[in-house]
Amino acid sequence: MKKTIIASIMMLLAAGATEIFAQAGSGVYVGGHIRRQRPTTVSKLKSSGFTYVILFNVNVDTNGDLTVDNGGEAGGVICRDGKYVFDSVQPYYAGDVKNLKTQPTGIERVEICIGGWGNQSYNNIKSLVNSEGTGETSILYRNFKALKEAIPEIDAVNNDDEHAYDVNSAVAFHAMMYELGYQTTVAPYTQKNYWTQLVTQLNNLHKGACDRVLIQCYDGGAYNNPSNWHIDNIPLHAGRTNYQTDMNTSIEQMQSWKNVNGVTGGFVWVYNDETWDLHNWATAMNRVFKPKQVPAGEIAATLYSEAGYGGYAVDLPMGEFYQAQLAAYGVTRNDIESVKLAEGYQIVIGTSSEPYRGTRITFTESSADLSYVTTNGKENNLRNRVNSVTISKIDDTAVKEIAGEAAGKLTIIPNPASDEVAIRGAKGNTVTLFDLSGRKVMEQPFDARQAVVDVSRLASGAYILRIGAQSGTFIKR
Repeated sequence: MKKTIIASIMMLLAAGATEIFAQAGSGVYVGGHIRRQRPTTVSKLKSSGFTYVILFNVNVDTNGDLTVDNGGEAGGVICRDGKYVFDSVQPYYAGDVKNLKTQPTGIERVEICIGGWGNQSYNNIKSLVNSEGTGETSILYRNFKALKEAIPEIDAVNNDDEHAYDVNSAVAFHAMMYELGYQTTVAPYTQKNYWTQLVTQLNNLHKGACDRVLIQCYDGGAYNNPSNWHIDNIPLHAGRTNYQTDMNTSIEQMQSWKNVNGVTGGFVWVYNDETWDLHNWATAMNRVFKPKQVPAGEIAATLYSEAGYGGYAVDLPMGEFYQAQLAAYGVTRNDIESVKLAEGYQIVIGTSSEPYRGTRITFTESSADLSYVTTNGKENNLRNRVNSVTISKIDDTAVKEIAGEAAGKLTIIPNPASDEVAIRGAKGNTVTLFDLSGRKVMEQPFDARQAVVDVSRLASGAYILRIGAQSGTFIKR
């Protein structure tokens, strides 16, 4: 009964999960390097722009233990006898995996990979399914349940079977995984008949259980044509290795796959060292596959990689975006030279990837060349220094709410202002300033006789100023 309820819930969610995760995207297989060089590797993955990661590898041993390559660790058992035990040798691992999906990040999905060349996990799964089945008392069920409870952020299991190719046991295993809350993706390079049967039978049991095919176009699958690997209209991603060719050649190949072969996403094998730049790969792939697409009516700003609105262009909606979020849209760090705004919007451009740090300058003009920005009489060159942006409507909800609490309108001169503003017609003893998100940034006594407020210490941007029952907005240069 319990399994039936879980399966029913997962079936209801399957269509939504497919739409969110499986259509467009950019992924990377991640080896034991993530553990050996933590926390640097975790930070790099989060800010890379990849929208999904596949952790390589979770092995299934003959006795049902879930293990991982030792990679220099003293032991590699993840789950044994229905218990998560990996924290005894890898105390940070569960937290690191959770952190991959914690904002700010571009990662939306985490998978574990089972299989690979020389890996006998699916032969072991076949033996265990045939001897114990996949019920709640089976070791497979208990161990993968323990893993899901320890790290619920794991969304899917990636099947990279390269040896067993047994349809019946694989379908039973992945049906069990679905009931435990894991989606399935498959990573074939040969044996199409096997993969077609597996995916079709699994999805006949649980609609949407397998939501993506990742065709290997490298090593043994180097000559695969992605057009031959469409199975039951499931989204198809195609992959290359980071060492197969130079990056630009691989990106050109991915663009061709999208244009010609019906490929909706791409992946790279494998992040296991620091000899390549995750961020450059991921952002370039995101510009090809566009996992973050903004409806035409919601485009608030367009960022360009060259002055004069040339190079690549990335559309953004209203919101706050730091390096990880920008990368998911396809913006490479320190790579923007000009900006265009939709009517009625403003943008705060920041040079730091951390919130509210570094230089932050507000633009309300419809377009801007970032090489020539003058604030406080000083020229700032923001060209190739953009690492965060905040885009909001000039007449934002926060403005309406704060101003709506006040009965009158203040006159603020000059506006825009650099150092201080004079207030006309103010009645009150306290002045309060808010940014356009509604966050209070300053509060101090107000002398109506002098009627001047020092704003020199404020960061550049738009603010709401309120005194008593009156309010007004102004721009700090």
